[in-house]
Amino acid sequence: MERRQPCLSLRVTMMASGVYVIGAGGHAKVTISTLRAQGITVLGAFDDDVSKRGGVILGVPIIGSVDDARKFAAKGKFLLAVGNNEIRKSIAESLEGLEWATAVHPTAYVHPSVKLGPGTVVFAGAILQPEAVVGSHCIVNTGATIDHDCKIDDYVHLAPGVHLAGGVSVGSESMFGVGAAVLPNINIGARSTIGAGAVVIKNVPDDATAVGVPARLIAGREDKNERR
Repeated sequence: MERRQPCLSLRVTMMASGVYVIGAGGHAKVTISTLRAQGITVLGAFDDDVSKRGGVILGVPIIGSVDDARKFAAKGKFLLAVGNNEIRKSIAESLEGLEWATAVHPTAYVHPSVKLGPGTVVFAGAILQPEAVVGSHCIVNTGATIDHDCKIDDYVHLAPGVHLAGGVSVGSESMFGVGAAVLPNINIGARSTIGAGAVVIKNVPDDATAVGVPARLIAGREDKNERR
């Protein structure tokens, strides 16, 4: 599987004045709680849903639209709190130039050799083992595990309870449903979807959907092109 090397940054403890979150839905609640658990002040939230404007989420004021975030670029770092990979990527690209935070819940275990890209969030109870590499704007959700030497590209979302065995490679924008598991040294293509509870024992190509135990392909690039 050919894919670009993720843009990486080493995980650091953020001591900035605070962080703004982009998004004000359920995923934002978990992101806000993760930041606060690190002792980081959440300065405000941005969302394009006008009905939320002027409201609060977990006590955090919703102060404007996504585009309004640009006005606050000098006042803090930013973190995308959007679960959908495609939307998260689109927002990140539209807000190029902002300084992205990286958040790791205190109850997560992240080995010192792990590399995390900017904008990535690791939620409570997650485990990342030695020499794992995780790209930019990824979500390692509650209780998910990434074992040794895994390579995760940008904008990937591992839902709660996902388990990747050692040496797994994941292409950009792939989505793993709750409780999915992948055997060692398997390659998962870009923009693929692994269904909840699936057990992947073979490589999965780009733009595919795999479900079941063992996982089987139910949609691929050719199928999607035919339906367009």
